[in-house]
Amino acid sequence: MKLAGARAAAFCSKPDPNLTGALIYGPDSGLVALKRREMVTAIAEGDGMRLTRIDPAEAQKDPASIDAALRAQGFFPGRRVVLIEGAKDGLAKPLGEIMAGIGAEDAFLVVTADSLPARSGLRKLFEGSNSLAALGLYPEPPRVDEIESMLATAGAGGGLSPEAIESLTGAASGIDPGSLAQLIEKISVFCSDRASPLTARELAPLLPAAADSELDRLVAAVAEGRPGDVGPLIGRLAGAGTTATGMLIAAGRHFRNLMGAAAAEDGIDAALGRMRPPVFGPRRRAMADQTRRWGIFRLESANRLLFQADRTLRSPGTRPDQALVERCLIRLAMMAPR
Repeated sequence: MKLAGARAAAFCSKPDPNLTGALIYGPDSGLVALKRREMVTAIAEGDGMRLTRIDPAEAQKDPASIDAALRAQGFFPGRRVVLIEGAKDGLAKPLGEIMAGIGAEDAFLVVTADSLPARSGLRKLFEGSNSLAALGLYPEPPRVDEIESMLATAGAGGGLSPEAIESLTGAASGIDPGSLAQLIEKISVFCSDRASPLTARELAPLLPAAADSELDRLVAAVAEGRPGDVGPLIGRLAGAGTTATGMLIAAGRHFRNLMGAAAAEDGIDAALGRMRPPVFGPRRRAMADQTRRWGIFRLESANRLLFQADRTLRSPGTRPDQALVERCLIRLAMMAPR
């Protein structure tokens, strides 16, 4: 069974109890680790005594140890988990033979791996079985429902107001999954005893303002045609932990907003007034000016270039992500009308 996108995210938080195992793979090791932890916690209900870890090298030398671990009877009630992290294709054949005899009454097998091509033996095994699931994870901005689910799981008291959720979703798009998980934990601690939702004003001091400010500067440098500023800003953001994907997402969101404003039948100012989260003051005036300077045809070309870079970034394989994004954004900045 092959799962991706929203279906993969939903499976990690609530795995199907009728299945016997899952493969989690992708180019972002942090995202894979985060979702692996989420899945293991959901199956074992947070009980570390129900988790058995097997080193992949040892598993390949002695496949019988996997079978024994899956069939073992635990001392504690509830389903057990057998975890193999960093697996390679050499495990595909022995796992196929072992999993053919494993049922829903046995432990659940969780296997993690880096990027795997479509011809990968592990992918073929998990994708081709009705009792197994293959989850390909690629960095993308979290949806509102995912943010709300993470807050609820973390025990965030009265939750967040709609405006605060919008602010948090915007901030989440520019940080990596691990940093987002830490941010969610910080918010949950702050509002754990609250009965009422946290407002956007109350949330603001908890958000990574410095990273957001640098992202805004990067996007402004691109949109205003300052290619010389792009490289240093990307270097500072990367040093602060912002991923190349996060930078590209921020630029893509900005240029899509400019495109929407340029194409609006009721004018640029009215379109910017409908933006969510709302923009005010100097930033709104800057976006209006950028929209007029670029024009709809240049903005179409810009969005096409960003889409191509995003597609390359999400495709399987190893690549210098930061260099790819830097080249894309410098090229965009050079396209800006002088």
